[in-house]
This record gives sequence, structure tokens and C-alpha cells, in this order.
Amino acid sequence: MNQNKERQKRRPIAIDLFSGAGGLSLGIESAGFEVVISIEIDPVHSAIHNYNFPNCANICRDISNVSSEELWNILNDKDINEVDLLAGGPPCQGFSQMGYRHIEDPRNKLVFEYVRVVRDIKPRYFIFENVPGIVSGKHKGFIEDLCHEFIQIGY
Repeated sequence: MNQNKERQKRRPIAIDLFSGAGGLSLGIESAGFEVVISIEIDPVHSAIHNYNFPNCANICRDISNVSSEELWNILNDKDINEVDLLAGGPPCQGFSQMGYRHIEDPRNKLVFEYVRVVRDIKPRYFIFENVPGIVSGKHKGFIEDLCHEFIQIGY
């Protein structure tokens, strides 16, 4: 069977970054996608995601320590050569108006790991989810930098 016919049979492919227990993955799968890779640093939430999505390659590590080459190896092992959707909600604690809103919170920089994966995987679409606090006050610079980065890589 040629690759085009094989692709027509397969559901659209998605990757979930900062996946937690899988709430976003559930919504993505309910919308018709197949979530094939998830990345979550917290072992409890990662284990829950793995339980809820047993056919998904679950990576339980800091996204900073997950190379795009590793993601492509997983995709290639599944005979996938393109990704339709990359989704994720990087940590929001440093941006949230409910917390201390520390501009120097090291988790804030993880938004740029999200950009790195988008740049290297080149999905057709991406969903970036975060809290309203990312667009206000001193934190507004993060969203401006993110938009600039996404434009620079063609989105």
C-alpha cells in the first residue's frame, strides 16, 4: 500500500507536551487525533497518563532533557513522518495571577522548550495553552518573545 493511502487510513497525529495526567490528550483524542507521544516530568502524572493512554509513547522526564531526535526516533518507529498537531501547556506558576508571579521562576523558561520542539518537529498546527497572566505586567515580554520566535520559525 502506498504511503498516501496509508496516511488516509490513519487518524491525524498529535504530541502532547507537559501532558500531566492527560486532560488535553483526552480532548485531542476526542477531536479525532491519535496522541502518539507525551512528555511529563512528574512521575505520578506521567504514570496516570500512561495508564489512560497505553498506546502512547510516554516520556517521564524534564522536556529540557528530551531531544527532538529522540522524538523523531519514536515517530519513525511508528512509521510516522509528519505530525499534525503539537499541543501543550507549559508550567504556569510563574505567570499565574493566583501566585507570586516571579519573573525569574525557572519554569517560565520552559515555554522556549515548547518553541524548540515546534521548530524541530514542524507540526502542521500547534496549541499553546497557558494562563492569562502571561500577557500582563512584566510577564508580557514572554508572550511577545514567544510570538516573535514562532514567527521566526514560520508560524
